[in-house]
Amino acid sequence: MKHLKAVLFLTALIVAGLFAFRTYNARRFHLEQDTRFLMDTYVTIYAVGPASTTKPAIRKAFDRMQAVDEKFNIHNPESPLYAFNEAGTPITDPEILAVTRLALSVSRETDGAFDITISPLVDVWGFYGDDPAVPDDATIDAALERVGYDNLELAGGALRKRRPDVRIDLGGIAKGYVIGAAAETLKENGAPSALIDAGGDVYAMGAKGQTPWKVGIRNPRGDEILGYVEVMDLAVMGSGDYERFFMQEGRRYHHILDPQTGYPSEGTIAVNLFAADPLTADVWCTAVFVLGPEKGLEMVEKKAGMEAIVVAETGEKRLSSGLKRLLKALPQTE
Repeated sequence: MKHLKAVLFLTALIVAGLFAFRTYNARRFHLEQDTRFLMDTYVTIYAVGPASTTKPAIRKAFDRMQAVDEKFNIHNPESPLYAFNEAGTPITDPEILAVTRLALSVSRETDGAFDITISPLVDVWGFYGDDPAVPDDATIDAALERVGYDNLELAGGALRKRRPDVRIDLGGIAKGYVIGAAAETLKENGAPSALIDAGGDVYAMGAKGQTPWKVGIRNPRGDEILGYVEVMDLAVMGSGDYERFFMQEGRRYHHILDPQTGYPSEGTIAVNLFAADPLTADVWCTAVFVLGPEKGLEMVEKKAGMEAIVVAETGEKRLSSGLKRLLKALPQTE
């Protein structure tokens, strides 16, 4: 677990989501920034504009992120998700229902590659504890019996269980919603030009002065970047086998589980997905990771306004057609 925590800490510190902030002309605009630890990672918000406006806007954005994060935390006894999992209490909170509605839509579209009922599998693997380990086949099979998005019913303004032992976890989609909520708060408080970096998951809002924001794509097996894009009003979300994992008998076991097999998804080591909406980018990033390089990119190509880079287990880097025109300085893309 010490190794796991070290990996998480290192990932949070790597400047994977952005660079070259100090190249701006301070006489033309001011760049305010602040950092907090939220959602198990370090979150930094950069906002362009006078300090009198950007400082309070950033503070309010962080407060909004904190509130939403607490609401979506399945371990928080005050969360509607906790009451749903532990007592079967129907969820009526509009924010959670909106996120759940998108999650279920993606589940249907990907034949269950993305599934918020995966919580029993996460539990038996121990990824939320201090000693994750490979469960035996019987334990995984028992957990799989409780996994399936069709065991949920969303109707009449409420989310209900169709079987009592179903548990949900919005960890594969909630960060995107939290980032989006922060962006809206910044806009509402007079900071329409900002960048939110949540441990390498980035939303670039507006421009950095007169130029786009530069967002880098990290190497999943190193500290350097594979390339970068210049973006405005775009989310760049990442999923990787380096984020939360443990080693057992020389093999890496990561936290992105395949709802069909009960084991960590195979074939992919990293995905970075680009979309205008952080919530959409987050859910599809996880789905593409589980689908794998070939099926995942096929799905991305069908989605208007969505691009992705997928790094396969072989080290091969596959890019969607639109991203090939945007990504700069990426070696060995074929």
